[in-house]
Parts: sequence; C-alpha cells; structure tokens
Amino acid sequence: MFKKILSLFKSQPELANQITASASSLPSTAPIPTRMVRSRRKAKSDGDWTRQPEEPSTAQQLHALPGEYKVLNDLLVANTKSRSGYSSIDHVVIGPRGIFVIETRNLTTGEIRGGRREANWTVSSSRIKMYNPLMQHRGHVEAIQAHLGDYKRVRLVSMVTFTNRCRISVDPAVRYVNSDELIIYDHELVETILRKTERLETEVPETLYKEQDIQAIYNMLSAVNSTDPQIRADHMEKAKGIK
Repeated sequence: MFKKILSLFKSQPELANQITASASSLPSTAPIPTRMVRSRRKAKSDGDWTRQPEEPSTAQQLHALPGEYKVLNDLLVANTKSRSGYSSIDHVVIGPRGIFVIETRNLTTGEIRGGRREANWTVSSSRIKMYNPLMQHRGHVEAIQAHLGDYKRVRLVSMVTFTNRCRISVDPAVRYVNSDELIIYDHELVETILRKTERLETEVPETLYKEQDIQAIYNMLSAVNSTDPQIRADHMEKAKGIK
C-alpha cells in the first residue's frame, strides 16, 4: 500500500503541489490544544487512547476579560501574620470597581459540603475534612490589602474556584454575586467577575477606578511580588510544614 501511494506522488507531482497549497491556506488560528489521554473506560489494549481537549488554565481564562482589567498571576507577598512570613496568591484581578483575589483548588472528585461559618468542610470522596477554604483565603485577601497603599479602601472580593469535575453543595450565600466571598466552578470565573462588577456598579455607582488607578494598583502589587527563587522555595517548604 505504501509503495502504491509513493508511486502516485511520483507520477502525479501536481497532486502533491495541490495538497501542499491547501495546507498553507488553512487559517493561522488553532483550536484549543489537545492532549492524548487514556480512555476512562477499561482499555482493550495498550493503544486504546482518545483525544480530548486540553482545558484552559485559569490564567488563560482571565485573558477573556475586557481590556480595562489587569491580571497578576502567582504572587508571593510578605505577610507578617503568616507563619511562613509570606502569602502565596494564585491570581489577582484589578477591575474598575474592585479587586478580585482568587484561589484555585484542583479537587477533581467528590461532593463538597460546608457552611460559610463552619471551620471544617467535608468531601464525599475522602475521609479527610477540608478546612473552610474561605476562612483560609481571608489571610491572602488581607495580605493583598496590606500592600495597597492609598487604595486600602478599594472593594476586595474573595473567590475560591473548584473544577467542574467535583460537586459544590455549600452554603448558597457564597454562590451568589451579592457576596464578597464566593465559591464557584472554575468555568464560571470570568462571568462571575463581570457580573460582580455590574453588581458593585449598582451598589456604589460613585466608586469607579480609572485606568491610571488600576495601573497604579497593578504597579504596587507587582513591586511587592517576590520572584526570588530561594524565597519561594523556602516558603513552599514552610507551607508544607504548616499544612
């Protein structure tokens, strides 16, 4: 079969040229990257693989926000209240009505149950209790607020995201945009930020941060973000011990 195909290209060079031209005319934009993953069903052989779309990261999702929003990823800022001396924040979004401090949780299975004021939550797929992520995340929000300088009165919204492969069955109060502490699925992130911004606009219409204000806050938080590899490594070690 291979020899026949090869002879076809040799005898009809114009066919090869047409195929090459068609390939070069394809659009330059590509779909979301895919990766090869083994099928969740029992494989019939070692070669039983299926192609599934690569899920966009939280940082990639945040690129979908309008241009007036500024995004910072993977911050490590000093925090005198933390036993490690620092707080690690996954993402910060600075918008025209407030700042969104975001923590991502990669729990992939189980049902999450808990109340807003309960210290410990449960996960159906594990016997280990989860410390209330909102309570834990408050330290991160306070760490960001401590570095805001003249903008300490800006509205801060705490957001904790979970993958849509688990089930969120928590206090409904933290599932609605009228709360400043939110538990959401990761695919709801951008929509929730936009809806919360609209909510803040109706609550306090006079509070509007202009482009220069958003840039100033972005610069302040960028300046206090520690990028020193040794400091980050030390924090990770201390954080493991605390956990």
